[in-house]
Amino acid sequence: MSTSQHIPAMACIDENGLFKPLTDMEKRAARGLAADTHGAEIWEPMTPAPSEPEKPRNATDMWVYRDAEGRPLFARFRYDGKPGADGIPKKEVRPLTYGRRAWTDTNGKHQDVTGWHWKQPAKPLPLYGLDKIAAQPDAPVLLVEGEKAAGAAGDLFPDLVVLTSGGSTSVRSADWSPLAGRDVTIWPDNDEAGEKYAEHAIEALRDAGAASVRMVALPDTLPPKWDLADDLPLEMTGGDAVSVAEALRPFIDAAPQAEANVKMPPGYSMTSRGLYYTPEAGEDGLPKPAIWVCAAFDVVAETRDENGTGWGLLINWRDHDRRAHQWSIPRKMVHGEGKDIAGELEDAGLNCNISATRQLRQFIASVHTKSRLRCVTNSGWHRTDNGPAFVLPNGMTLGEGRRAVAFQTTRAAAGMEYATAGKLEDWQNDLAVYAVGNSRLAFALAVAFSGPLLDIMGEQSGGFHIVGASQAGKSTALFAAGSVWGKGDRDGQIRSWRGTTNGTEGIAAETSDTLLILDEMGAADGREVGDITYMLANNTGKQRAGRNGEARTRKTWRSLFLSTGEVTLATKMGEAGRRVMAGQEVRLVSIQADAGAGMGLFENLHGMPGAGDLADHIRRAARTHYGTASRAYLDALVKERADDEAGLASGIKSLVDRFEADCLPNGIATSGQVRSVVRRFGLAAAAGEMAVAYKILPWPSGEATRAAKACFMSWLDDRGGTQAGEDQEAVEQVRLFIEQHGESRFTLLGGNEGQEDAYSKTLNRVGYRRTMATSEGHKWEYLIFPTSWREVVCKGIDPKRAAQALIAAGYLIPSPDGKASKLVKSAEIAREAGTSKTGRFYIVSGDIIGGDR
Repeated sequence: MSTSQHIPAMACIDENGLFKPLTDMEKRAARGLAADTHGAEIWEPMTPAPSEPEKPRNATDMWVYRDAEGRPLFARFRYDGKPGADGIPKKEVRPLTYGRRAWTDTNGKHQDVTGWHWKQPAKPLPLYGLDKIAAQPDAPVLLVEGEKAAGAAGDLFPDLVVLTSGGSTSVRSADWSPLAGRDVTIWPDNDEAGEKYAEHAIEALRDAGAASVRMVALPDTLPPKWDLADDLPLEMTGGDAVSVAEALRPFIDAAPQAEANVKMPPGYSMTSRGLYYTPEAGEDGLPKPAIWVCAAFDVVAETRDENGTGWGLLINWRDHDRRAHQWSIPRKMVHGEGKDIAGELEDAGLNCNISATRQLRQFIASVHTKSRLRCVTNSGWHRTDNGPAFVLPNGMTLGEGRRAVAFQTTRAAAGMEYATAGKLEDWQNDLAVYAVGNSRLAFALAVAFSGPLLDIMGEQSGGFHIVGASQAGKSTALFAAGSVWGKGDRDGQIRSWRGTTNGTEGIAAETSDTLLILDEMGAADGREVGDITYMLANNTGKQRAGRNGEARTRKTWRSLFLSTGEVTLATKMGEAGRRVMAGQEVRLVSIQADAGAGMGLFENLHGMPGAGDLADHIRRAARTHYGTASRAYLDALVKERADDEAGLASGIKSLVDRFEADCLPNGIATSGQVRSVVRRFGLAAAAGEMAVAYKILPWPSGEATRAAKACFMSWLDDRGGTQAGEDQEAVEQVRLFIEQHGESRFTLLGGNEGQEDAYSKTLNRVGYRRTMATSEGHKWEYLIFPTSWREVVCKGIDPKRAAQALIAAGYLIPSPDGKASKLVKSAEIAREAGTSKTGRFYIVSGDIIGGDR
């Protein structure tokens, strides 16, 4: 296996030049974790285990920890020892894990055994009950301390998913990520250790992204050290008048928000029924009734930006359909219209009391938390002290640094376009597999995975514009690409070109590092599209002034954007009388939608009756299965970046370098503009190959690279070469001038033996034309006055650069002294000009008219 110069710990380039993540074993070897350099014992746990553990005869209890599919991960056994001085047997809990253990015994003999060993698995340790949480994805979770209590609680409350991380000191060793987005209630043991367990669990659950965290307020009638596996005091059951479950269930239902993190303002309380405010007693001393303010939500943290401004409050809640929501409310909104905050919450499914908006605003302004998060107003990558974090526009945060940042907007429903539906396997089988053999469709999907790589590679933003006739399949490619991140239709990921620069600026900031999709350039204002293109590619919005004239913070982003239209950028700008600049065309490169196989966008119908049938199938799939591919991709990418960012960047760069070398072999004179574009195509190819290696795109290796190359070559063919856009523009402008004015503005030298011809009289002359004998026959030459070259022929472009471009293209005949203009000593020219003096001319070969375009 060959690698790039910097050998990454998480990824490498294989012998075929394709991205290849390292296996867990290779990762350990890269870090030296599996090496037995000092003869010490080697322990390599293997999970899930291939067999079930057996309970030893002298063990009193056995608890098997399983994965989501029910396969054994490891087991814990309890042994009761001899009673101590207090008469209570001393218990011992030991772990049993399947794996490979190698050591040297006391006789000096090397032992190497694979099987069940009295060892613990690798940290973080799994939770007890992962199979149950997978089987009941919408059920509330009850967290207890210890496996024995979990078994008893499961019998008491079968409608709840009961979990535990193990004993009282197990919280910080456990993997809490399976509880992201779940509603969790903690039932602590009635002792100091139980309080500590609950306190640490609250912190761990918040870091893992639990939708809500509540803790049971234990009744005073419980004896010390009581847990759910113990008998309940008779006074709590009314002498068996009610069952234990009936006696205990109200404590779970009324459990308040866990307040280890939250300091409630005076008069406020949060229960499972909502937020309440109880006013102070009146002058008569009588208590006033509590006011229901809004439905229940979970206060997560206070937020502020890195400069200590932009303070807000991050909250979580669930709507009536049990969908999770999160919003970091800017605290400055409490001083605006009272209905603004309540209106946003209502729009996102959190009911609010119409007559209690003042109490809601007061709560948001007054509640305090121990937790502090840095608020960010852009989605995408953010660096924290704990590592990189990736924030999705819907507020979901991934990575080691996720606990440190929160996405803050003035809209509670921001990022709804980034919802998920179905499973990744459904998206792969119903949509992604049909891109194999279809270069435009495969390239669009590869571009969808490219946005998160911009920051890793330090690349600028840029875009791809799929252009073609109506019904060519352009929008189908956008729907497919949009389904990577969310709902693939115009109610989701697909935005319209028909908007203002200011409006697009806000969308760009919200979609940073993901994918911005703009459909139908033809519907846009031709005066706006050029400015929008420059703005999107330059990563920043307009500089604006505040109320007092001070500069306001500009919006910034990184974005790879995907666009469609029946016209190119140049044509659209031309409709408004504006001229496209080379920099704009480089920032938004056009790709023909027609793949040349007579089926529009497609080259392979995969057994479908026709191109329309395949397009309809992809559109339906994009509206049914979506959002899961980006989550899986980011899960892998954030881990790679956290483990070895330099190695990851080196691996991606190797892929891009290889793509550039393949598309632009050595020896081809290439402008910086073309190299910039080919590397953007190469980044898309790299992203696609990484998604294949992560087993997200169900394609063979190399498919994304082949698609990107086909689309790049289509762009290059349409462009007409690898020279700079300004140079191509210069050649085209001079060519057009000669084609339009060849006879009317160039005096024919030597015509009619020097006699005047009324029909050949030249008006507004810019030079002369003549025929020259060559080995290939007679050819035209056009001699242009230097002033006319600068002021007329090259009007609007740089005349010096234009001359050099024509010399490079072989159309301008330079002087032997190296100058672009040539001294012409011709009595014939002198006679026509009416003077005996000779002069300099820019001499253009007639080959320019029939040359490559």
